[in-house]
Amino acid sequence: MTTRSTTAQDVSGAVDVAMLRETVLAARRAARDASVVLAREGATLDEWMILDVLGDEDGLTMSQLRESVGVDKATLGRRVDALVTRALVYREVDGLDRRVIRVHLSSRGRDVLVRLTARLAAQHQQADTPHGDQ
Repeated sequence: MTTRSTTAQDVSGAVDVAMLRETVLAARRAARDASVVLAREGATLDEWMILDVLGDEDGLTMSQLRESVGVDKATLGRRVDALVTRALVYREVDGLDRRVIRVHLSSRGRDVLVRLTARLAAQHQQADTPHGDQ
């Protein structure tokens, strides 16, 4: 019969799992709160993330964009289509390899990105402000 004693490694593992759980829950709350703010502006969290990534590095391929945003190919395609329809991004054939399509942020898209990011920052700041500090 084997008995299991609590070791420093067991405790460390339990702490790591608890920290992971809290991190995941915090990320879910942040995503939910951001989605509410963005929905008021007619945008989704995925759309904002696409705009934000392109704001940092414009002219990405769909594969690069998919990797940066962390969504599947079909979802990314739908979101980019919606952004193209609203003239926030545009697609362009790569100059070196005509099989490659690059996605660019339009000037209108940059303006929308600035507005959405400001709204998200304000919401985040408000959430971090204790009620007594208002």
